Amino acid sequence: MTRGDGVVSKIGREESWQLLRSTSFGRIGYRLRGRTRITPVNYVVDGSRIVFRTAEGSKFFALKIEDDVALQTDHYDEDHAWSVLVHGIAREITDEPGTADVVARLRPWVPTRKDHVFAIDVDKVRGRRFVLDRSPDWAI
Repeated sequence: MTRGDGVVSKIGREESWQLLRSTSFGRIGYRLRGRTRITPVNYVVDGSRIVFRTAEGSKFFALKIEDDVALQTDHYDEDHAWSVLVHGIAREITDEPGTADVVARLRPWVPTRKDHVFAIDVDKVRGRRFVLDRSPDWAI
């Protein structure tokens, strides 16, 4: 199967943003000490940026040093899946108007202290949709 046969298709920019808004969990990729790290984050979409919180630790310190990041989120069911990937620049936000309202929309999975709020200023977003085939022939 190839991308041209309808199994994998591109998702447009607007629909990619709609899908990003439809969920609140993703994986952020960043660099630390020359290595790529990927960690889960809860996020909200605020206009054309992605906002998340983090605690002091390796992710926080890495983002203060190297701000080029990626965020990926996805969803799947029995027959279909989609994935959206964004690239952008992460920066800590503190005193910007509306920050408290955005932070109030964040819903973390665990009640841990996360005092630092970051926004990813997105410069690239792309999505793909997949038609899943779970037949035994594809298990090879």
